[in-house]
Amino acid sequence: MGLGNYEQNLIKSIAENDIREARKWAVAALNADTTQKNKGFVTRYKNILTSEGAGMIELPGNLKDILVCEDVSLSFKENRYYVTERQEIIAKNIFRLAKVSGKLMELMIPYKNATLLYGPPGTGKTMFGKYIAYKMGLPFCYLNFSKVVDSYMGVTSRNIAQAFTYASTNPCVFMLDEVDTISCNRERTSSGADREIGRVTVTLMQEFDKLANDVVVIAATNRLDILDKAFVSRCSQKYEMPPFTVEESKQMVNKFLNDIGISIPDIEIDQIVQKNSDQRTIMADVIRLIADRLEVEDENS
Repeated sequence: MGLGNYEQNLIKSIAENDIREARKWAVAALNADTTQKNKGFVTRYKNILTSEGAGMIELPGNLKDILVCEDVSLSFKENRYYVTERQEIIAKNIFRLAKVSGKLMELMIPYKNATLLYGPPGTGKTMFGKYIAYKMGLPFCYLNFSKVVDSYMGVTSRNIAQAFTYASTNPCVFMLDEVDTISCNRERTSSGADREIGRVTVTLMQEFDKLANDVVVIAATNRLDILDKAFVSRCSQKYEMPPFTVEESKQMVNKFLNDIGISIPDIEIDQIVQKNSDQRTIMADVIRLIADRLEVEDENS
């Protein structure tokens, strides 16, 4: 029996030292194998190949401490991700704007598909960005502004410019997290440090304006009230990301548990959901509970 398409592409990727592409074809080959005899092998190596961090994209040296880029087609587990009706509407609007941006690009009209998400910490803004990238078949590039700020004058602006240059030349979903760290209302600036942040805000908007139409921007903030008005006006859409309701939180937990094949009594799920107000903390408690049970099972075996 000759080599199939998966095997040929896997060998080609390895020969060309393209590990990311090789990983993708290996996952495709595993997905195609539905035989019972290979079920254990397929499950084990598919989990390894799609584990957290498996899709990390190698970046130029000057960006490694600034930007994180990920091939979410390898790492994002859609079967475990719960989407509320509200989030589905937001996603559809982002997809629609992507089509509009593409048509405008053909007419050589610049237009930004930029969405601003605001809400308290732990409400899933970053994971929602990964979900959008996964559904659109694009890499996910993540820029956390709290990590690009440098005490030396001018360095922060340079860091931002380098990250935006990369995103503009590599179509992606470009997540701008904690944008309130630098994009503060310039009307409030008074001290020297404030004025430097004001200059950085100007750099942010200048680089933002240079982005190509095929870059999907998702900005996230916990403090909409302090964002620079000029930056906010550059975002085509603005949506609140509130904490899940109790019922939504339960559905989120159950979807995760169903995918991994582990059950937790409803009463324990209720207790976790009732005592926590955000998705991040709820899932952390669920995973901690699973880990404790697996540890006990291991000790008793």
